[in-house]
Amino acid sequence: MTKFVELARVLDSISSTAKRSMKTKLAADFLRLVNPHETSHAALFMSGRIFAERDQRVLNISWRGLLNSLSSLMELKDDSISDVYEGDVGEAIAKLVEEYGDTRQTTLFSEPLTIDSVWNTAVKISEVKGKGSQKERESLIASLFVEASPREARYLSALFLGDMRTGLSEGLLAESIAVAFEIDPKIVRRAWSFIGDLGEVARLAVQGGSDALIEVRFQLMHPMKPMLASPAEDASSILENESQYSFEMKLDGARVQIHKQGSNVKIFSRRLLDVTESLPDIVALILDNVTARSVVFDGEVLAVDEYGKPYPFQVVMTRFGRTRDVEHQDTKLKLVLFDILLLEERNLVDRPYTERRVNLEEVVPAEFLIDRLVSNNVDDVNKFFRKSRELGHEGLVAKSLDSLYEPGVRGKHWFKIKHTLDTMDLVIIAAEWGHGRRSKWLSDYHLAVRDENTGEFVMIGKTYKGLTDVEFENMTEDLKKLELSSKRGLVKVKPEKVVEVLAAEIQESPTYSSGYALRFARIINIREDKGPEDVMTLGELEKIFEEQFRYKAR
Repeated sequence: MTKFVELARVLDSISSTAKRSMKTKLAADFLRLVNPHETSHAALFMSGRIFAERDQRVLNISWRGLLNSLSSLMELKDDSISDVYEGDVGEAIAKLVEEYGDTRQTTLFSEPLTIDSVWNTAVKISEVKGKGSQKERESLIASLFVEASPREARYLSALFLGDMRTGLSEGLLAESIAVAFEIDPKIVRRAWSFIGDLGEVARLAVQGGSDALIEVRFQLMHPMKPMLASPAEDASSILENESQYSFEMKLDGARVQIHKQGSNVKIFSRRLLDVTESLPDIVALILDNVTARSVVFDGEVLAVDEYGKPYPFQVVMTRFGRTRDVEHQDTKLKLVLFDILLLEERNLVDRPYTERRVNLEEVVPAEFLIDRLVSNNVDDVNKFFRKSRELGHEGLVAKSLDSLYEPGVRGKHWFKIKHTLDTMDLVIIAAEWGHGRRSKWLSDYHLAVRDENTGEFVMIGKTYKGLTDVEFENMTEDLKKLELSSKRGLVKVKPEKVVEVLAAEIQESPTYSSGYALRFARIINIREDKGPEDVMTLGELEKIFEEQFRYKAR
C-alpha cells in the first residue's frame, strides 16, 4: 500500500511550483509509482476529490464537524483557528496539528495512513446515516487525524472540505495521466468526458493503456459532461468566414441531460448529479411524448408563467435537489431540447450537428424543440437576436453545422452571444455584516475568480446589490455554515457559494490580489448548480479585460 504521506509530499511539491509542465510531471511520476490498486483513489485525491463527479455519495462534513473532530484529539482554544488561518484551511489545520500534536492520544497498534485506508474511511463516513450520525462521522474523522502528521493533516482536511488549492486542476491531472502512461491527451480527455470519473480513467490507463481508453463509450444511464459554448462579441464576428451556423435561443434555465431506457428515465444536471426525483413532471413529459426505447437528450428546463414567459434562473433552481411535495409545486416547468447524443444504441456524439438535428426532429414533437435560425446573413441573425430578448431569453448560441459533440469542451464550434456584457460566475470568499436594516445579514460579499496556475481564489471586488431580503437571509445562513474565521465584522468563508455577477466594466486595480476590480457589480443569480471548480479563471478574466478595450484608447 502507498503511504498517504507520500501523496502529501508530492502535493507539496506541486503546490510549490507555478509551472504547469512541472505540476504535470510531478503528478505523472507519482501515478506511475503508486500501488496499482490505489491508482484510482490517488488520482481522485490529487484532483481534490474523494468521489468522482458522477458519484452520488457525499461526506456531509462541515467545517464545524471537522473542528469538533480535532477538538476531541487536541486541547484547542476558542480562537485557535483564527490565530493560524491565513486564507488556506489546510495549512491552518496543519499548523494546529503541529502545535497541539503532542497532546493527541495515540493507539497501541497505530499504523501509518495509506491512500487505501483514507479511502476506506471516507467510504464509511459516506455510509453513516440516521440518529447519532454526526458523532459517528466525527469519530471516523478523528481516527484519521490521530495518526496524521501535520502535512498529512493539511491534505486530509483539504479533501474533506473540498479545498485542495494545489493548482493541479482536473484538466492538468488528465494531462498527467496521459504523460504517465504515454497516451494521447485527446484520448484521455474523451474517456474522462464519457465516464465522468478521472480515477476510473487512471485505473484503465494503468491496466490497459491507450487501448483500454479507446474502448470507452458513452453509456446509457451514465451522464457525460455537456458541450459548452465560447463567448462571442456579436453575430458578425462569428460569420466572418461566411459559413452558415445554426443560431439557437440561449435560455435562462437549467441544463439537463435526459436518459431514457424503456420506461426508465433519469435526469442529470450539468454537474452530473441525478436530479430525477426533483423533476417528476419532466419525466412524465418524456414518457408521454418520446417513443424511442433508448435515447439521450441534451436540453434545458425553464420555469415559465401561465403565458409561457420565462422566469429568472433562480426560480427553476428551487426545484433542483427538492424531492418532497414537488408534485404540488406551483412552478410550471417547460422542457426544451436542442441535441440528441444517443438513439437506439447508436452513439451520435461523433456525428455532425446537422445529422443529430435530423435525428432529434424524428423522435421529439416540435413543441419541445429549441427555436433556431440557420443562416449566414448578419441582418437576419441580428433580428433573431432581438427576438430572443423580446421572448425573455439571454441571447443566442451559434453552432457550426458540421460540429461534433465534444463533451466538456468550450471550443471554437459553439459560440454564445448575450444581450449584456457576459456574466461572470464568481465565488464568495468572505462577507461583511451589513448596516442599518441589513445589520442582521451578511450582505456585502467579497467576490473571487480562480487562479488556474495556483488553485487560489483571488479577489476582484465586492457587491451588496442584487439580492432580495429573503435571499440575503438565506445567504447569511448558508455562509455561516461555511465560516472559517470572523474578525471585526468580516467573516471569511470556505469558497463554495457561487454567484452569477454582472458588471459594467473590468478595471485594473492594485487593491485586489487579482490585479483587477469590477465596476458596478451586482448579483443576478445564485448558482446552486455550480461549484467553485466552475467559476471564472483569472486567465478568462484577463481576456475579457483586454477585449473590452479592443476599440478604445488605452
